[in-house]
Amino acid sequence: MPENDVTGLKSFDAVFRLFDRFTALMSIIGTLAILFIMCLITADVVGRAFLGRPIHGVPEIVSMLILSIVFLQISNTLLRGRLTRADGFLMLVRARSPRAAGVLDAVMHLAGVGLVGVLVHAFYPLFLRSWGRNEMVGTVGQFLAPIWPTYLVVLVGSAALCIAFALRAAGILIVTFSPAPASSTRARETAR
Repeated sequence: MPENDVTGLKSFDAVFRLFDRFTALMSIIGTLAILFIMCLITADVVGRAFLGRPIHGVPEIVSMLILSIVFLQISNTLLRGRLTRADGFLMLVRARSPRAAGVLDAVMHLAGVGLVGVLVHAFYPLFLRSWGRNEMVGTVGQFLAPIWPTYLVVLVGSAALCIAFALRAAGILIVTFSPAPASSTRARETAR
């Protein structure tokens, strides 16, 4: 999608911008979690080295937060067109037929909807089970934390990623099949 969300359909652009703001907020929360991890690890190292008192549960907290951070930030990365991908073949197709390349790009994004939809479907029962049983991670007597918040973040992040794939696919198709006036040339280029 273009950076300024120009597809020519105001309603689509408004939905895209609104969802972009939501995923940007998720990404900010992920960035704050990264800062928290840095402070936690620093405090643990200082506690171990200078006070002889490590912070219990640091490995568990870090592992749960790293998983959460990925799912908090990936949908915004995709939505803004910054997710790493190999598009050499797509560039070859685009050189011969920009419209065919747009369709192929949209199909790849729709495949992403399907794959991430499977992830959402798989994680939903895990979340329900961990919530219902109040499953914990850690060592009894030292540190215990519920696992369901991490599963919830994965579930919400996966659903957001699924929506982001769908919005990107729709935006690419709108730009691909809209008339190409001179003013939309920039929009077409940034959508790819």
